[in-house]
Amino acid sequence: MNIKEKCSLFIGRMLGMKASEMLYKLFLSWLLVSVFYIAKSKPHFTENDFFTGIDLKIYIAASAVIWIILCQIRNKTFLTWLMLITAFVYAVLAAVGFSNFGFSLGLCAAVGIVIYFSDTDLLKIPMHRSVPWIVMAVMAMLMTAFVGLFCCLYYKNHWTPNYDFGLFAQMFENMRRTGLPLITSERDRLLSHFAVHFSPVFYLILPIYMILPSPETLLVVSALIVASGAVPMLLICRNHKLSNKACCAFSVIYALYPCFSGGCFYYLHENNFLAPMLLWFIYFCENGKLVPQIIFMALTLSIKEDAAIYLIIIAFYFAVSQKKIKRNLLFIIIPVVYFITVTVLMKNVGEGVMTGRYDNYIYDHSGSLFTAITAVIKNPVYVLSQSFTEKKFIFIMKMLLPLAFLPVLTKKPSRFILLIPFLLINLMTTYKYQYDIFYHYCFGSGALLMYLAAVNYSELKKPKLLLFGLFSSVIVFTCIYNPRNQYLEAYDQQTVQRETIDRALAMVPRDESVAASTFFIANLYDCTEIYELETTNNETKYYVIDLRYTTPEININEYLNDDFETVFFEKDIVAVFMRK
Repeated sequence: MNIKEKCSLFIGRMLGMKASEMLYKLFLSWLLVSVFYIAKSKPHFTENDFFTGIDLKIYIAASAVIWIILCQIRNKTFLTWLMLITAFVYAVLAAVGFSNFGFSLGLCAAVGIVIYFSDTDLLKIPMHRSVPWIVMAVMAMLMTAFVGLFCCLYYKNHWTPNYDFGLFAQMFENMRRTGLPLITSERDRLLSHFAVHFSPVFYLILPIYMILPSPETLLVVSALIVASGAVPMLLICRNHKLSNKACCAFSVIYALYPCFSGGCFYYLHENNFLAPMLLWFIYFCENGKLVPQIIFMALTLSIKEDAAIYLIIIAFYFAVSQKKIKRNLLFIIIPVVYFITVTVLMKNVGEGVMTGRYDNYIYDHSGSLFTAITAVIKNPVYVLSQSFTEKKFIFIMKMLLPLAFLPVLTKKPSRFILLIPFLLINLMTTYKYQYDIFYHYCFGSGALLMYLAAVNYSELKKPKLLLFGLFSSVIVFTCIYNPRNQYLEAYDQQTVQRETIDRALAMVPRDESVAASTFFIANLYDCTEIYELETTNNETKYYVIDLRYTTPEININEYLNDDFETVFFEKDIVAVFMRK
């Protein structure tokens, strides 16, 4: 074929294309060039140098050449894959370069438009039944490794505070030695952690700690606990006859779900157990297996006193949706009785229940949860005013966007029952940490949202929606957590500082009373008597002060006198004093 014939063929193909097809390929060519420039350009795409570094003529010429090449391609499947992958890569590269949740919303919206106008029916991938299990296992391991690595770096660099890690590190060391969950740094005196939160579930990981007695063990295990919820999640997907591709997608979404990683990044907490335990309980509720249901009800109740609320709501949901009231009544009554019993005991012999987080509903200042319940009944619109504020709207988006809003896309009213914990635990309160994905109050509601996403998708069967959720989960995760990669560099840069602190802490006797700054308590976990310096009222033998930051509660001059001996002092890093 000579040049004239080739040109005639090319023109013929061009004339034979629809205008929409030509525009589709033109957009794809522009997107491919944009990906190239954002990937190779050293100036950040938000800087003026990024614009000046691009020659517009070359940009247009490159787009034109690619467009001409694309116009010769008739394989719609290939073009669809190329469009989706290009849009996804472009969004992820942008998310890596600019970590802002508002920006991630825009990226997700743009990718969503691309998905909407793509023919996803062409994306047929033959997949063996074992592939979802492989994907799930790999994603769970990656989640554990990612969170565990960075949390261990924080610990080694003395960045983990007393709340909520130093106190648990000390508790597990005491459990190893005595079998009892004793702590001195939690309430400024020796007491059992169970007086604050009744959490015998911690004994499940004590054998692991006995083998590897180190705070790093706890940090890795806490991530592994949450990641293990991917197993019942996949089984639930199988229960609802989801395709292998959909099962893989939900495994990826689970591992990247921002609130799961965010909660783990606040170190160890009993709430970490909520995600796997609730999903296992739901799985056996669906299958109607009584004995496993009872086992996981007991395990869930052992997590924390308020874990009973999740069980009550889940059992009520299955009583309504399955129309099996008698069968599920047991799983309502037992948690109710348990909750009342434990809260009464904690009020009388423990530290009491933390009702202060709902003071906005306790209008008579009685501290009674009954008052809060009556407030909701008397004034339901007040609940809306407290639950849907601007800050909470951002939180809601962080929870629902990675799930493509599937938890609320249903015509079955009974499904909305499972949204009650999300409203009750996260939205109704004014306690800011409960509506923040970087704390540990989202594990339970997050697990229920994941479940709702799966069951609602099984009925909707909208692959584009799930693909949007998959892409959104990656984009949001990248936007939120990519900055943590900076800690790898910071860890290397602060080697001298870290080693200096290690030398100072090594000089503190573990059998003496110690008051230490909050970021040092986890590293002094094996002290039998240690208190948080910023809040303690106790006089101790040793004082370990973090000089990397200043607080109004600590004045270094108070220790530079004849009452104290300076054991170690490094300006702007750390000081250790001993009372004479």
